[in-house]
Amino acid sequence: MIRTLTFSLLSALLISTGTPGLARGDRDREQDNLREAAAQGQVIPLNKLIADVRSRAPYSEMTYLGGPQFDAGRMIYALKFMDGSQVVVVYVDARTGRIVGRKP
Repeated sequence: MIRTLTFSLLSALLISTGTPGLARGDRDREQDNLREAAAQGQVIPLNKLIADVRSRAPYSEMTYLGGPQFDAGRMIYALKFMDGSQVVVVYVDARTGRIVGRKP
């Protein structure tokens, strides 16, 4: 009984520690695909997108927080800004640079 419980716990531990590596691998692959798309002109480079959004009102008055997130399926970046005490997330189309949404 104890041997079975120990084996089960050990198996669960090994399985759970392998998952972050897989997720990291997926992110690395996604970043590679994104870099390739930027090199081929299919998407606008991230630093250019950020600079473009930061140059527009009202975002020019806000502090950019960094840590952009990318939705590869929709080709949308989520950029975070601080407006006073409120975090504002701006959604930008990676292909066109167009702002497609904002929250709040």
